[in-house]
Amino acid sequence: MKNPAFFLPVIIEIIDSFCFLCIKEKLIMEKPRVLLTYIESGMGHIMSMRAIEDGLKKYSDKIDIITTDIMKDEHDETAIKFEKFLINQTKMTNKSKLYSNTVFFLMTYFGRQHLMRILHKSVFKKASDITIKAMQKFNPDVIISNHYFVTFCAVELKKRYMPNLTVITYNPDNNVHVWWDNRSDLFINNNDEACNESIKKRDFNFSQIKKVYFTARKEIVEANKTKEEYRKMYGLDDRFTIIIADGAYASGRAKSMCKILLRTNKKVNILMVAGKNEKVYNYFKKKAKKVKSNINLIPLRFQEKIYELYAASDIFISKAGPNALLDCFFMGTPVIVDYYAHPIEKATTKLFIDEFGCGLHVYHRHEMLRQVEHLIDHPEILAEYRKNISKKLDKNNNGSNQIAKIIMNAIKKGV
Repeated sequence: MKNPAFFLPVIIEIIDSFCFLCIKEKLIMEKPRVLLTYIESGMGHIMSMRAIEDGLKKYSDKIDIITTDIMKDEHDETAIKFEKFLINQTKMTNKSKLYSNTVFFLMTYFGRQHLMRILHKSVFKKASDITIKAMQKFNPDVIISNHYFVTFCAVELKKRYMPNLTVITYNPDNNVHVWWDNRSDLFINNNDEACNESIKKRDFNFSQIKKVYFTARKEIVEANKTKEEYRKMYGLDDRFTIIIADGAYASGRAKSMCKILLRTNKKVNILMVAGKNEKVYNYFKKKAKKVKSNINLIPLRFQEKIYELYAASDIFISKAGPNALLDCFFMGTPVIVDYYAHPIEKATTKLFIDEFGCGLHVYHRHEMLRQVEHLIDHPEILAEYRKNISKKLDKNNNGSNQIAKIIMNAIKKGV
């Protein structure tokens, strides 16, 4: 029998081969970790992140998709309070034009991004540090953000602790406000004007900027019933149907515009969406019992599937929230913008109303009733708006899929 030492080189070679295969298998199994960050500051940020998540799901065999409600999941009181602060700021800017103009004036003319960084490293340092640590726990390779605060925290995480991290920001607005951090690896916009603004006014590098089509969530893309079918679902008759809303908090002009429309003698359904504003909801709940017989007033709380109500309606009256208007257009319904709170919503009005011709703006309360009744009497005007919508806004040409490809390409290249 041969000496066992004779077989030693063969055994070593087998062990080496086995170890190499194990390491190779481990590398294959360890997919890049992509962290999607949800945050509430108005519902638009949540909805556009859902659309991005939908677009990425087709690559789930190649990446680990991790989602977090970044300000809530740690159950940290400071983070929760800071998110409530952001929500209250959204409510205040929606409610008071003086307040919103003052805030954006200070942001624009007193430091821009430098002011944002100073404040979040001093006044808001505790909330920033908690958010940075919350992200770090997931050990991500890529962080996807669609809010300026989350982008700031992700960039600081990369700078302080994770130099190989890739930070990708999607801007759900139609312009680029002054507090977007220009240190993202990639910054994605949904129109040419915003891309130009990123480079010319906000000091982004050309190589950082990407443009995609507008994003649509899966449920929006798959919502293809007719107006009649949606009306039947919600028990609406064939009267001219108006839906009124002001984001999630009904803190704009929704209440006052609805009160004005209750003066009409036309036969109408009025869907008053109070969102999370119980005070406004209860007000119209009582009001609904006293309206004229020609009016069917339906007060509603926050609607997860509000896009179905858009489709069931003839016109949507709202402030110029980018996400709400976009969802409505994807369902083929024109819009009357009654208010824009700040430069972001002003840019939305300019793009969708002035440039695309998907509706009109009526800023004066005393004009609203006359304009709505004119549309009721002249359906050809609404038909023209719907025609423009179909030409300019196709939900099947979904920017979410383009964002997913940009993310996957960045991972491949190691941006």
